[in-house]
Amino acid sequence: MLDEKLKGNGINELVICGLVTEGCVDTTIRRAFSLGYNVEVARDCHSTTDNSVISAEQIIRHHNQVFKIFSTVQYWQDINFKD
Repeated sequence: MLDEKLKGNGINELVICGLVTEGCVDTTIRRAFSLGYNVEVARDCHSTTDNSVISAEQIIRHHNQVFKIFSTVQYWQDINFKD
């Protein structure tokens, strides 16, 4: 399991980015938070497509607000990537 490998290597902070903001990215952020990780989201490094109700831009903006419940949300250049 990925959780065991990460924790076994002393990793407790994750930076999340990816595709399908409202699906894979959202689920990954919530799951990582529930497993006790310190989560940072690169607010400008996740994406999706328009759906029949709202645009991709609206989905991304909305989720960046929701993600603040579970993580720190920053532009990628403001994230402190550690060795």
